[in-house]
Amino acid sequence: MLKRISCAIAVAALTACASTNSSGAGSNTGAVHRESNVITQEEIAASMESNAYDAVARLRPLFLKTRGRTSINAQGDEHATVFVDGQRYGDLNALKSIVANQIHVIRYFSGPEAVTKFGMEYGSGAIEVLTR
Repeated sequence: MLKRISCAIAVAALTACASTNSSGAGSNTGAVHRESNVITQEEIAASMESNAYDAVARLRPLFLKTRGRTSINAQGDEHATVFVDGQRYGDLNALKSIVANQIHVIRYFSGPEAVTKFGMEYGSGAIEVLTR
């Protein structure tokens, strides 16, 4: 009798833990996976913004936030630096001069990532804009 109860509890536990939708029916296959550090050309077009700054402000506003000082001795900016097609372009205000329909992708690099890709002076992060 105890063995039957134990088996019944085990079966109930396994059933509760099992996936209720093994066929995939009803799954959200139409959802688009969005990377938090990338803004695609399609997202920019859908935002209907005219320049890169406005598109970033609407789609990923955290790209524009200050990260604070990265060093006591650093004289650098507390905000991300903008790069266009691999070349330093300026501060965040430089995004206002980049026409949105010319952008292929905008990617945010955290401080450590920016230092690795662009150099030691970009510890506050970087925003890279790749044009068409």
